[in-house]
Amino acid sequence: MKSYEKESLLKSFVLFFSVQLIFLSIVIYQHYHKVLHEYEMHIGNKIMQCHLNKKCKDFKRTIVKDVENKKMHTFYKESEVYMLFKSENSYVKMSISLDEYIKNRHSIQEHVMLEYFLYLLALILESFLFALYAIRPLKKALQLNEEFVKDILHDFNTPLSALKINLKILTKKFGGDEAISRSDEAIQSILSLQENLHYYIKQSKLQNETIQLDTLLKKRISYFEALYPNIDFTYKPHALKVFTNKDALLRVIDNLLSNAGKYNKKDGSVIILMSDTSLTIQDTGRGIENPKKIFERYYKENETGIGIGLHIVKKLCDELNISISLSTTLGTGSQFTLDFSNIIATR
Repeated sequence: MKSYEKESLLKSFVLFFSVQLIFLSIVIYQHYHKVLHEYEMHIGNKIMQCHLNKKCKDFKRTIVKDVENKKMHTFYKESEVYMLFKSENSYVKMSISLDEYIKNRHSIQEHVMLEYFLYLLALILESFLFALYAIRPLKKALQLNEEFVKDILHDFNTPLSALKINLKILTKKFGGDEAISRSDEAIQSILSLQENLHYYIKQSKLQNETIQLDTLLKKRISYFEALYPNIDFTYKPHALKVFTNKDALLRVIDNLLSNAGKYNKKDGSVIILMSDTSLTIQDTGRGIENPKKIFERYYKENETGIGIGLHIVKKLCDELNISISLSTTLGTGSQFTLDFSNIIATR
C-alpha cells in the first residue's frame, strides 16, 4: 500500500472511529447511570421490605429520635446508606455500610467498563473495515490514473529520442545555435519532469549506500552548467560522505540545481557550498513569494511545471532523514540547505 493510500486509510479510520467513539461513550455513560439508578432502586425496595417484615438481616435497624427535618422513605448516602421510617413516637433507620455500597458500585463500574472495552474492540474492527471499503473507489481511480501516466511516460520516449537525435544532427550542422540550445533545454526539462513522475508513481523502498558527495556534485554541476550556459555555477568542494540512497539523493540535488538554473535571472549565478554536515544551493533568482507553501503538492508560483518537483524533494528528504530549510528574499534569490547530520557516513 502506497503512502497516500495509507494516509487515506488512516484519515477514514480516524474520522469514522472518532464519531462512533463519541456516540458509544455517550451511550455507555447513560447506561452506567441507568444501571446505578436501578441498583439504588433495588436497595431502596429491599430496605422497605425489610422494614415491613422486620425480620431482614441484610440491613441494620436503628431507632432514632432526631432526624433533623429529613424526609421519610428517601434514599440517603452519608456516612452510611439508609432510609428513614416513622414508628409511633420515634423513627427507624434502616441502613447498610457506605463501604459495602461503594464496593457494589465499583463492581457495577467494572462490569460497565468491560462492556465498553468489548464494544470498543468491535468498533475498531468496524472502523477499519469501513475505512478499507471507503478507499476502494479512490484506490481504483488512482491505479487507473497511474496506469494512464505510465503509458504517457512510455509514449514520451520515442518522440524525445527522435528530438535528441535530430538536435545532435542540427548541432553538428549549424554549431551552437541559440534556438537549438533552447530546444535542448526544453527537452532536458521534459526529461526531468519525466523522472519526477516516474519516482512519484514508483515510490519503491530505498536501499542505502555510502556516497562521496563531492564526486556526485561535480558530475551534476557539470551537467547543469552545459544545460544553463548563461548561469555561473560556483562550487566550493568539501570532503563529505553520507550513507543514503543514491538515486533518491540525486533526485533531490537535481531538482534543486534545476530550479536554481531555471528560475534564475539572466546571467545570474548559482553558488553551491558544503560544510562538514550540510549542502547549500543558493541562486540569484526572483525569490519565493510564499515559502510556507513551496513544498506543497501542485503548488507553483509560475506557469511552467506542474508543482511536484519541490514536493518530491521534501518527501524524499523526509524519507532519507535529511532536514531541508529555505531562506528567500524577493528580488534577491533563494537558498536551500540540506542538513546531513543524521546520515553522515562513519567510514
